[in-house]
Amino acid sequence: MTWHELENEIKVLRSKIKYSPDIIVGVVRGGLIPARLLSSYLNVKEMYCLTVKKVSDQRKVKTVIEENIDGKSVLLVEDMLETGKSLVVAKQYLESKGAVVKTACLYTMPKSEVVPDYFLEEIHRVVKFPWE
Repeated sequence: MTWHELENEIKVLRSKIKYSPDIIVGVVRGGLIPARLLSSYLNVKEMYCLTVKKVSDQRKVKTVIEENIDGKSVLLVEDMLETGKSLVVAKQYLESKGAVVKTACLYTMPKSEVVPDYFLEEIHRVVKFPWE
């Protein structure tokens, strides 16, 4: 995928998002660039990132958001979901802080444990994004 193709895909994803978030959160690493682009296209200035690490066979959020996000609308963004485990854990973390969370990514894979609220399509291969 080229940068130009990525930008076009993000614009298509944006057109599917029927949500006006107060905050956009990108899951480190893959979700950062899509989150940043969506923040511009959706005109959302408040943005954070969450690091989710695999510890043994579990995922754990390793970042703390200090701001009060109770009652805030959050769009949680990943690039693609292979298993979806990191997105699930990140969403649970944000909801534990009182946020109302919707999720978005470009692509999902059939083995993903979760279906995001907004995505382009289900695919059967891992995409190599321009930042990789």
